[in-house]
Amino acid sequence: MEATTSPDPSTAAATSAVSVTAATANATATAPLAASSASAPPAAGGSTSNPNAKIVDEFQYLLEKSQQLFAGLRDLPPTGKNWQPYFQRTFEVYTKLWKFQQQHRVVLENKDVYGLKRWEIGEIASKIGQLYYHYYLRTSETNYLYESYVFYEAIRDRQYFRDVMESKNPALMIKKLRYYARFIVVCLLLNRNDIIKKLMEELESLVQQYTKDFKPTDAAEWNVVLTEISTFLEAERKLAPIDVDGVPFSVPSRLQIERTSKLDKDGQAKLRLQEAILVGNYQNQIKFSELTLDMYRLLQSLEREPNTQGGRAVTSEPTEKKEDGVEGAEGDKNASRRTNPHKYLLYRPTFAQLFLYLSTAFKDINENSALLLYISADGSKRQAKPTNPGYAGGIATAVNFTRKANEKSDVDQISLLHSLHPADLVPFTRKPLFVIVDSTNSTAFKDTPREFNQSLVCLMSPTEYPSTVKDSTQIGSIFTLFLHSPVKAFAFVSDLTEIQPDVWGKCVSLVLATEKVIFELLEGSHASSLDKSFKRFLQDDFLRQITIRFIFCSATLQSHIHFKESKHLPSSLPALPQTLLAAPEILAKLQEIAVAANVANMYNFNPTSSTPMEIV
Repeated sequence: MEATTSPDPSTAAATSAVSVTAATANATATAPLAASSASAPPAAGGSTSNPNAKIVDEFQYLLEKSQQLFAGLRDLPPTGKNWQPYFQRTFEVYTKLWKFQQQHRVVLENKDVYGLKRWEIGEIASKIGQLYYHYYLRTSETNYLYESYVFYEAIRDRQYFRDVMESKNPALMIKKLRYYARFIVVCLLLNRNDIIKKLMEELESLVQQYTKDFKPTDAAEWNVVLTEISTFLEAERKLAPIDVDGVPFSVPSRLQIERTSKLDKDGQAKLRLQEAILVGNYQNQIKFSELTLDMYRLLQSLEREPNTQGGRAVTSEPTEKKEDGVEGAEGDKNASRRTNPHKYLLYRPTFAQLFLYLSTAFKDINENSALLLYISADGSKRQAKPTNPGYAGGIATAVNFTRKANEKSDVDQISLLHSLHPADLVPFTRKPLFVIVDSTNSTAFKDTPREFNQSLVCLMSPTEYPSTVKDSTQIGSIFTLFLHSPVKAFAFVSDLTEIQPDVWGKCVSLVLATEKVIFELLEGSHASSLDKSFKRFLQDDFLRQITIRFIFCSATLQSHIHFKESKHLPSSLPALPQTLLAAPEILAKLQEIAVAANVANMYNFNPTSSTPMEIV
């Protein structure tokens, strides 16, 4: 993923090493070789008869070649399908380099021959970890994320950067700091919270030592990195109820529903989610580098857990590239079920940047594939009545400050120019489009025109939350949280902070049972009342899970005694039938959860009554 954002200049230097930005291409992912299976090094060049000199020459050649290729990665285009051959070539050189230094470590570490230092080995391993991480960003395959973790963990376990402080070299210290920051990002994405705590303690100590010894100009920027990580982690901790010992509970974050939908009997080929654009555009939002908390949650909801065996990720073997660029043959069910949608992550893009990536993703999706657009952003409403209702307002995009300074201070004009309006999406509705809008003006997208008879769904957040509900500014969006982890969201809106482990386990099981009930209703008694767009999108595992959790969110908030007004509730285009959202089967399950968690007094599960049900 390459930069498609408007980074905060105060943190750019420190966070450039850990920036999470926009991914590219949806080509077939030919798996890079793992370090443990690297090919043998090529024959050494040169005419010298000294075998040690040959080893040094070959090592230096591979090292220089790998550095040149790695430096070239930043020049790869952020979109398109031409990145993979370059990545593959870079992997091949690094695997040869890694294997070569393993085979000849004794010679290379000999001070009289070459004097290879441990931090130099660590730097090679760190580069391979970065390669796997960026390969994950470009393919969305979580197995490569896990491979990155394996390399970063090995660096720490083997203490490759242990002696960096003794060198009194600030450049080497920065390498170590960046390694820690990158490792924390990978652990965040893999939810390795126990390791993150240790890494944070070590990083804080290193930053203090770095500041004390070198008096660097970027000390403030590294302290910003520490603050961002701490705030990010604290937001996650605040969400999870704790046991009597103060230990927070955790639940799986990635795809859990793996049921095959029956709603594909209409003669059309099964639809799958191929491209996803996740946008974080709130001016004030919790983030680490260029990954906001809400983007982080949706990102994981659009992935499956890594398939690991024996402590290593099971990466796919090289496959024949299909003409349409899709992994796996049509008949290979396992390959298609393992495929995650390709994602672009856009932090505070301008309208032009957002439109560019929408156009690119739209171009890349194939027949019987869908595009998802998730936007978490401030609302933007026009003061003057528009001539076209499709441009009455939408969500705000980032503003190019140079251009803004040259524009007149007409607030309505700025709102018109620097916003994404419902009518802006019309060109992209020529193909299946699934939109999620989490904003104070989300309901503006109820007016999205449907011109081309293609599947179109828009899920919209509440535009306001009741004042009686706990302040959510420090934990991210409640709506997005429901789509990511319904049990955590239920606990938050129920003000559930401390709970016994067995009760929490029961709540988790009941939430999963409720999702199953919703799934069965969608395919059973309520299938005939569903709009055809919903039926089409339910064929995809990820979109089906999001839809089920949206229904769970709607039913929960409608039953909550504090969510009384329409602005407090989510909505959708097309509208889901109220008979589904208030189905007795769903309400009965929600009541079980509330009773188990001892929060039934906060809910009214009788749609005809204006007061909470008496729970006996």
